[in-house]
Amino acid sequence: MTSDSTGIFTERKKNRGEGRPHLESCVPVPNSLLRWLRLHTDSIIEEWVTTLHSLSSSYAKRRREELVETVTEAFLSDLEFLTFNRLTRMERFIDYITEKRLATGFPLSDVQRAFELFRSIVTKRLVAERRLKLLAESGEAINACLSYTIHRFSDLFQHMHEGSIRRHAEDLEKEVTVRTAELAESERRYKTLVEEMNDGYLVIQDGRIVFANQAFCRMHGTTSDGVVGQQFLKFVAPEWRERLGAAYLDTCAEGQEAITIEYQRLGCDPGRVATEIKAKTVDLGQGLVTIGVCRDISERVAMELKVRENERLAYVGHLAASLSHEIRNPLSSINMNLQILSDTLDVDGFNRRRLDITVREVSRLENILRQLLDLSRPVSIELSLADVHELVQSCVDLVEPKTAERNLQIVQRYGRFLPQCILDAKKVQQALLNLMLNAIEVTDEGKRIIVFAKTVRSGRDEFLELGVRDSGPGIDPDLVPRLFDAFYTTKAQGSGLGLSNVKRIVEAHQGRVEVRNHRGSGATFVMRLPWRL
Repeated sequence: MTSDSTGIFTERKKNRGEGRPHLESCVPVPNSLLRWLRLHTDSIIEEWVTTLHSLSSSYAKRRREELVETVTEAFLSDLEFLTFNRLTRMERFIDYITEKRLATGFPLSDVQRAFELFRSIVTKRLVAERRLKLLAESGEAINACLSYTIHRFSDLFQHMHEGSIRRHAEDLEKEVTVRTAELAESERRYKTLVEEMNDGYLVIQDGRIVFANQAFCRMHGTTSDGVVGQQFLKFVAPEWRERLGAAYLDTCAEGQEAITIEYQRLGCDPGRVATEIKAKTVDLGQGLVTIGVCRDISERVAMELKVRENERLAYVGHLAASLSHEIRNPLSSINMNLQILSDTLDVDGFNRRRLDITVREVSRLENILRQLLDLSRPVSIELSLADVHELVQSCVDLVEPKTAERNLQIVQRYGRFLPQCILDAKKVQQALLNLMLNAIEVTDEGKRIIVFAKTVRSGRDEFLELGVRDSGPGIDPDLVPRLFDAFYTTKAQGSGLGLSNVKRIVEAHQGRVEVRNHRGSGATFVMRLPWRL
């Protein structure tokens, strides 16, 4: 190396990942170029900054002070590279500017053009000063400097960019994993919420059920396989399908307001058919669907009926209480006088029959008045240990004159190991007597009536079943739901109070009364009582 020149090494990449040069040959750098560069340092940096600021929108957004700082360092790195053949400052600057520009989203081409400005400005100024010989002698060195700088920057930028993309991809993968887990957990919670809720939940599309929770399946006595894909109206009582179908079309058309409608469903205990559904049509991204929440309201409906019945009975009770004194005393007086006349008057034939009919009808009126008063008062029970055999036998003994008159046979049947039960023996005896008297009235002469008592198990509970089966014509199924309504009767001279009082006594024991119809061969009335209250 001579005293008037220095050298610069051309590069060849040994490892593209590291971006380190391999020194092969020396390019002479005229000392006159180095002196000229030091002389024009400030003006070259100023022109470089000004040109750079208008080079692209990326640089236009940067502060001028920042550009002065980075351009100054770029110039000094080039000068050191040309002067001393040292790469340290250049590489340090390339590392810095690469990371900075990558972080702020600069395009690769913008930074390459910024580095190119050094050669462009130097060349333009040397031409303007007519120093063409110096330009010719310096061209190879300047080109070698820019070649190294741009290639080193480009490789490092690409390497860092790929690393950034790789890290971003890894971060995305982690985020997807986390979000997938969160989604799975959210779905699990949602499914748990829907499946564990007590109300039936279903989704209907085009009239068919596409989803139903376990509560809905239980309410309709089926499984998920028996529900999904079926028409919703299949689970609705026939007499309600037209009304519910019209309501479904309304909510589909409006698509905004939720509707609530009551109906009777199929697939469950006949006593638990009353249902309420609240439905709304929404778009879940795969077309319109109707979301519905079903609720068993049989207990509420039964309570409403009971309230209305109690209100009616309260009115009847008020009326009966008002009239009882005015009616009962005259009836008692008439009945007593008729009995005296029947014993003292010597009448026979039709007159005797007329007198007996009158006495019997007055007694019937007194019995109706007593039943009316019983109906108007709440049933209060006094529980004690009772022998069911004795209770049944006492009722059989009481009706014996009537059975003998009609030549009827009463057969008693008892379950094995029938225990003593805790109940109000007098009230239950009154109810059983009513059932036996009804059976006597509908059973033809010479036939039999069965009175039975046994214990039965339902789930974890045990019950006493006390019932009467007659040999009459049976009961029209359409009449069964009204048999226990107060004042409802199918008899020509009935009051419609007997069965109603039976029901009230049984319900006071927390039991229920059932009718098991045998159309054409009699009917069975059963009182099911919890024998351990």
